[in-house]
Amino acid sequence: MTHVSRKKLPNKILRQILDSFLYVLTDIKDKEAMAEFLDSFLSPTEKLMLAKRLAIAFLLTERVEESKIAETLNVTRPTVARMQLWLENHGSGYHFAIDKIKKQKMLEALKDFAIKATAKAIGWAGGRF
Repeated sequence: MTHVSRKKLPNKILRQILDSFLYVLTDIKDKEAMAEFLDSFLSPTEKLMLAKRLAIAFLLTERVEESKIAETLNVTRPTVARMQLWLENHGSGYHFAIDKIKKQKMLEALKDFAIKATAKAIGWAGGRF
């Protein structure tokens, strides 16, 4: 679980460390270098959490039902609902990332899986819920 000190940083220092962090992220152009950086910088759980957030956002923008997203990504429906609210209120960064993903057709298989998995579940349930 992430932990941030309750002690506030002075604004000048906060801006400096955030700017340096953004500089590093924007300066890494190579996929392998970024993977190495993230492997060193984030725990496996943190990487998975961030990847799931992006996948949820992608699927929401593709109009996949919240229940299908939750089932496919093994997250709760409240998690998907929170992401929907976040996208509506603070989603410009996600939309930038999603546009890049759509151009590369990177998560199309995930979308297809989410839609088909629920159809199979309905069939297994005898066509009713």
